[in-house]
Amino acid sequence: MSIAHRAHAIRVLAKREIKSTLYGVGLYITLFIVFLAASYFFVNSSLRNVFDGGILALTNPITEPFFFSVGIAATYLGLCSALAISRERDLGTLEVLFYGPVDTFAYIGAKFLHQLLAFVVVLIFAAVNFFLVSQVTNFGFTSDFVGLLVLSLFLTSCMVSFGIFLSVSTRRMMVSVLVFLGLVFFFLGFSAAHAVIMSLPSQGMTPLMIYVRIILDNMKVVMDWISPISYFSRGMTAVFMGDAAQYVLSLVSSIVYSGILLVASAWVFKKQGVRR
Repeated sequence: MSIAHRAHAIRVLAKREIKSTLYGVGLYITLFIVFLAASYFFVNSSLRNVFDGGILALTNPITEPFFFSVGIAATYLGLCSALAISRERDLGTLEVLFYGPVDTFAYIGAKFLHQLLAFVVVLIFAAVNFFLVSQVTNFGFTSDFVGLLVLSLFLTSCMVSFGIFLSVSTRRMMVSVLVFLGLVFFFLGFSAAHAVIMSLPSQGMTPLMIYVRIILDNMKVVMDWISPISYFSRGMTAVFMGDAAQYVLSLVSSIVYSGILLVASAWVFKKQGVRR
């Protein structure tokens, strides 16, 4: 299949998928819940701090809830990606699709492009929502907001490619959902446990706790490479710290991570075939 034919197939499939997403209600319901939660837990908390303490210099009063919102939205799109291929295989529509001029790379590329386009829609709604919030609360955006917008798109590619890889690997829709959610909660739990253990003072620590600390620290090295949430965490830190080198590294590492998973997804998908 030529590159031109493959690109055309990707455009046609992605266009069909994004229309289905935009005409549905799932994305909009998710965004409403996420924006409501962000406003309550982040913005409302900042307002209470101002009311209690008077004039305060607040760090990231808008960008922090914005990044929280797009992070949850990216996780939702990652879940949708984990469902995408296994659902079509379960329904039997995948085999029919491949009777046409579509190959493995075009199909995987279309699924990836569809979710990134959906995230662009998320960014538009998020920017409008938090602009209105800033107008009501008088909380301003920080100067790194544009950088955050760009970075969030690259970081979302990590979550989407991770979901696609799980979708082609697990084959069944319910298994894809359980594995994706299980791994996300595991990554979050590990990150929290590592932060707690590393914050404990070294003095007076028992040999068992020292051993656990060493194990968790070594495991974190691996988690930083395989967990899409780690890419989000490092990217967020780079933006908030104003670290340009780390910011560029986050962009590059997100591209590499996504590329590796997409190639691996195409290879696994080709080995397994399109039949149920």
